[in-house]
Amino acid sequence: MKVAFVVQRYGADIAGGSETLARAVAERLAPEMPVTVLTTCARDYVTWRNELPPGRSVVNGVEVERFPVEEERDLDAFNRLSEPLYTHPHTEADELSWLRRQGPYAPRLVEAVAKGQAGFDAILFFTYLYHPTYCGLLAAPAHSVLVPTAHDEPPLRFKIYDALFAAARGFAFCSGPERDLVEARFGLRGRPASVTGIGVEGDDAADVEGFRIRYDVRGPYALYAGRIDEGKGCGEMLAFYDAYRQDHAGAAELLLIGRLAMEAPRVPGARYLGYLSEAEKRAAMAGAAAVVCPSPFESLSIVLLEGMAQGAPALASARSPVLKDHCLRSQGGLYYACAEEFGEALDLLVRQVPLRRALGENGRRYVRETYRWEAVLARYRGLIEAAAG
Repeated sequence: MKVAFVVQRYGADIAGGSETLARAVAERLAPEMPVTVLTTCARDYVTWRNELPPGRSVVNGVEVERFPVEEERDLDAFNRLSEPLYTHPHTEADELSWLRRQGPYAPRLVEAVAKGQAGFDAILFFTYLYHPTYCGLLAAPAHSVLVPTAHDEPPLRFKIYDALFAAARGFAFCSGPERDLVEARFGLRGRPASVTGIGVEGDDAADVEGFRIRYDVRGPYALYAGRIDEGKGCGEMLAFYDAYRQDHAGAAELLLIGRLAMEAPRVPGARYLGYLSEAEKRAAMAGAAAVVCPSPFESLSIVLLEGMAQGAPALASARSPVLKDHCLRSQGGLYYACAEEFGEALDLLVRQVPLRRALGENGRRYVRETYRWEAVLARYRGLIEAAAG
């Protein structure tokens, strides 16, 4: 079995939900079947600027072939283009123009997928939204598996995506709510589909005390981990945290780790610690009173699951069906719909240690039972075999 993965960015230092998922699965399948990743030379999703050399390389045992992006993105201009399309009638030609400007526009990558499709038993396309998946899958649908990482957002309602979801031969979903969303919007029509998820591992040896000493953390704290971006709900989270801090004596700190895509927080009690190593991140999670997940747009939330694996309760936005579903099914977290609920939930997790520990243990069990790599890879193998069949 020879398998190709098509994804917009790829690399050990590239943070992003679908990119992390693609790399994690590719690295674990590579020892048992040849895996080739077809991707771009971009590292930054905002501009899609070419920063990595084109051509072939090996990354953690996986063969990677990179192709240049031919048009950088001006995010402000793209946003001005997007807003009218999201709210007003438009044509399919408008949507195709939007898709090209959304990027990453890499026609040589699409050409390589079309020409090389006969050499692969299955081709997995990660993230429905971007140009390589849309044009690549339509050029090579015969043995395709779409990993849409979809959530309820305006582009999902674009007419052009009807053709993409109709052409896919199989689907790998991150969660049950994502599968239900795609079924309602496009219909699966009996094609192979699986809620594959992602494997998540805990770390019983996480150095919480060392983390506290290194970063001068002296009391209880909530943690946000990931891209620090308005689009991820971070602005609202900081506003809700500011209200919580004003209303509650002995308030916990809010620590933020990851890459900055907005101004560093200036809210009293909120501290940006930078981009931490995996070991430091696990230690930060293990010591947290809550891992805050504020994004209303999620298809899985790796961070929420990583926090649960470390025994940290989730504090999640109720606007995300996926996050709310995790909290309800695991009984390992609380969710909020407004500033008042955010503050009361965080205060409860900080002050009620037995409750926090019970939720933490529930979360650990949920991840252990549902998101083991052995089970996740078995689901991917099944979809690969179905696509190859």
